Parts: sequence; C-alpha cells; structure tokens
Amino acid sequence: KWAEECSARICDQLKKTGCSVDWDRMSFSLDPPRRAATVEAFVRLFNAGKVSRSMRLVNWCCSLRSAISDIEVEHLELEKATRLRVPGYDKEVEFGYLYEFAYKVTDLEAEVVVATTRPETILGDTAVAVHPDDPRYRHLHGKRL
Repeated sequence: KWAEECSARICDQLKKTGCSVDWDRMSFSLDPPRRAATVEAFVRLFNAGKVSRSMRLVNWCCSLRSAISDIEVEHLELEKATRLRVPGYDKEVEFGYLYEFAYKVTDLEAEVVVATTRPETILGDTAVAVHPDDPRYRHLHGKRL
C-alpha cells in the first residue's frame, strides 16, 4: 500500500536525478516476490561493513510504521500549536504543543514532571531516566514512580 501511495512521488524524485528506466517494470523491494532477496542483500552489505547501524535522528512515520528519508518529509515551521491532517489518521493531529505530566514518587512526597509532545505514549512508559550527576534529581536515584 505504501509503495502505491508514494510511487508517484518516488518516481518523480528519481526522474529529477536523471534516471532513465523502464517505468513499466517498476516494483517495490519489499513486495513478496522480492522481500527475501532484499533482506539477504542488506544482511550481506551489513556483514561486509557497507551498511551500518547508528544512533541518530530518523524520520519515523507512525502510519507506515517505517523510517522514511529526508526527501519524503514535509518540513513545516509552526509558530504555535496547530492541528493538521496526517495520512493514516481519521482526525486532525495536534502539533507544536508540549504536554507536562507528573509521576508520583513512591514513598516520598515528591513527583517527577516530564514533558512530551506525544501524550499517547505515556501509558507505555516503563521508566524515567535522569542524569546521574544532576543534583536536582539525586534524591530520586533508585526510587520507584
């Protein structure tokens, strides 16, 4: 489905780079007939040191459940909280708003306030990390929330 929805954009990007190909034979590398070969190729390239994994920012698409390239991202500068239509969602999604949430500390009259732009992920939280050298949180080391 993703390939069908994005194929026109991908083909346009390829044409802009000067590719001259037989567009009638176009296919997607993760279609069932090619999926195993694609995985095998990436494993071989990884084992040969040609492809690497690293810790860096990626563009994750929740709708596609996949990382997407920088050229597939529509960058928007928002001056304030804004509701926008997002592919794969029935309702508009709010962007540019920072939610604060307080976790109560067990056995202490204290709380830890965290901020997120994605409040829907709070229910999946399993831990809160603080910098070990930050004196503001030293009293919370080893505590449970």
